[in-house]
Amino acid sequence: MHKWAISAAIIMAGLTGLAGCGTRTGTTTAEQGSSKHISGRASKNSEHPHASMAPHGRFNPQSLDMVSPSVGWAWSPDAVWWTADGGRHWRIETPTPLPHDATLTVQVVSPDVAWVAVATSLTQKPPLPVWVTTTHGTHWKRTSSPPHNDGISYVTAASGRVAWVATDMVGASGTESMVLDATADGGTTWTLLPSSVTAQMMAQPDEHPRSTHPIPAFGDKSGVVLASPQEGFITGGQTGPTAERAMLWRTIDGGNNWLQVPLPAQPDAVLNWTFAPRFFTVQNGVMAVEANNTELATYTTHDGGRTWTAGSLLPFTTQLGGPLWSFATMHSGLYLAKTTNAQGSITGATLYATADGGRSWKPLAEQSLPLGQVKALDDVSSAIAFAVTQTGGRSILWKTENAGRTWNALNSLP
Repeated sequence: MHKWAISAAIIMAGLTGLAGCGTRTGTTTAEQGSSKHISGRASKNSEHPHASMAPHGRFNPQSLDMVSPSVGWAWSPDAVWWTADGGRHWRIETPTPLPHDATLTVQVVSPDVAWVAVATSLTQKPPLPVWVTTTHGTHWKRTSSPPHNDGISYVTAASGRVAWVATDMVGASGTESMVLDATADGGTTWTLLPSSVTAQMMAQPDEHPRSTHPIPAFGDKSGVVLASPQEGFITGGQTGPTAERAMLWRTIDGGNNWLQVPLPAQPDAVLNWTFAPRFFTVQNGVMAVEANNTELATYTTHDGGRTWTAGSLLPFTTQLGGPLWSFATMHSGLYLAKTTNAQGSITGATLYATADGGRSWKPLAEQSLPLGQVKALDDVSSAIAFAVTQTGGRSILWKTENAGRTWNALNSLP
């Protein structure tokens, strides 16, 4: 299955996710309406005191989302941290109690708001829990778990009240069903949206909403994004023995109906895969698209994702998972391309920068950041960006103040 973990949140330990590459989603705070509610209440102990009581104290993140040059979040498969001083000091803010073998997926909305869901657990039976904080982790609300998830693949949110969680269901080659639950009240209740047809739905048809255009089963999925409470996107592509085809689906009615969005290709380019876009406003967003199996193109929209324009192609090594890239604005962004040998070992890496929304990119000649060890990249402004490197099980946070030309390691402390 041609499937990427994002994003552009954490996924499995040791993999690089999009959610950890500075790809933020959801920029509005309006609330989403819903048509069918699945009742449920947060547990009696849903509000936890300061989360630094969590057992995971060592600062060892693999993903990063700096919401501003000062304030940001970092996370690993089993821990979450928050900083208010530009990454020099971090406070452990993991929601508790977690299953000891939990793997987390994280969605940052703002300096104070984040969602955390359990993606996998070997000891806890589904449905798996979801938390939300509006106080940068000092208190977490454990929501009523979405009843239709058996391991959440993606979480995306527009605010501390409006969020979607998605569960992928394994299918035959070139297909992947998806179940999508939505909340408009901070997880007190969840609404099952019209999802792909699954065996469970066929066995219990009265419990599942119907739609003229539900989430399609064909195509492997790579991400889910809320651009606004009513507008969202599912990314991915269809794989097969003879061809691959990038796919993008869009909803404008809160996830009740999904239609495929056509993507223009450059001459002689075959589009293979789409990755979760980032929207800066409801109308303006950027998206990475894999082309020709070895290249990456920047696609931009200025009409809410109805149409997209392709930028220039960059080298992209598909064995490494989703792209390590991040945009601070619609114009300013960074992208790290790595090269590997036949055994999958990294043999080289180049850092690129764009100032025109991906229409053109230029390589940066810098030597201070060990590019081959970079796990997460987050562009915060036209000048400031952060990166996380990992080697020998140790993570280091880096910062640039000159648009990626030189980097300094921060002596970050928990």
